[in-house]
Amino acid sequence: MVDQVPQSNVPPPASGPDSPAPAPPPGGWSGAPPAYGPWWRQAGAWVTIGAVVVAAAAAVVILSGPLGGRQQGATGQVTASAKPSAETGATEATNAPEADNPEASAQPALPALAGSQCPAAAGTPAHEPGQPAGATADYGIALGCDGVPGGPQAEPQVRVDVFSDYICPICQQFDEMMGAALEEAMRAGQIELVLHPLGYLDGFSTTQYSTRAARAATAVAALDPEHFGAFDQALWDAQPPEGGAGLTDAEIADLAQAAGVSAEAIAQFAGDEFANWVVDSTNLVVGTEGFNGTPWVLLSNSETAYQWDWYGETGFQQAIARVAAGQAP
Repeated sequence: MVDQVPQSNVPPPASGPDSPAPAPPPGGWSGAPPAYGPWWRQAGAWVTIGAVVVAAAAAVVILSGPLGGRQQGATGQVTASAKPSAETGATEATNAPEADNPEASAQPALPALAGSQCPAAAGTPAHEPGQPAGATADYGIALGCDGVPGGPQAEPQVRVDVFSDYICPICQQFDEMMGAALEEAMRAGQIELVLHPLGYLDGFSTTQYSTRAARAATAVAALDPEHFGAFDQALWDAQPPEGGAGLTDAEIADLAQAAGVSAEAIAQFAGDEFANWVVDSTNLVVGTEGFNGTPWVLLSNSETAYQWDWYGETGFQQAIARVAAGQAP
């Protein structure tokens, strides 16, 4: 019996937009106090102004989210915060960087992280039953420095975990904006890239499209890993809108065939062999402290994992250089 991801894992809609900032009091904030009338009215006015200031400070703390300070999660320490989308619970990309911009950060820039040579592949990577090639203990799919699940690893100093859902529109935006940088760093031996396709947003299609797409991707990673990258990209390029039925099983199979995936792998898309892997992967991350939507990106050195606000000011190369040096990104 295949476990199902409970619908309670789908996040509730976020609250409405922030209220506009209050207008300055009559007479401005400097100089002689404005004439508010009797002393008790003046006192009441200043109490009101004080309350606004306190409320504004509290709002800053609240908006920093549960990750405002370091917390211990299943994958280690995580830092920073993410802004969940009101429609999907996915991480909303605001002020996303178009390129590395070290000068925008208050921290001093570090030298670029050194790469390492990628060893030659030794044949098609193997996999255990019900698992993809390159399976990790936390239900990830580790790509080799050649981009193939379970392929050879160089000597990377940083591990990058990307938790995503194939129906999440911000995950697609992440792939468009950061995919090339991730692949370049992976092939240069700077990072180990671990992907986590989730069934997190099943409630945002009428056919559990998230789980079906993740199950298909896992089957390809297991049975035809050399074509995983092409199929993964095809799923992002053909992403259906939220709220509908998503792609049919036949349409997913057509994408795979066009990407060169073997008939053996395609035959397992609707089977049960890899279903529990997707369910267990989703349940694990949903239960991880600090997780608040997809895409969720963790940068790890040998001791600590940090959440990376990829839409913030720190470019990717600076972020991995800092993590390699034992600093938060």
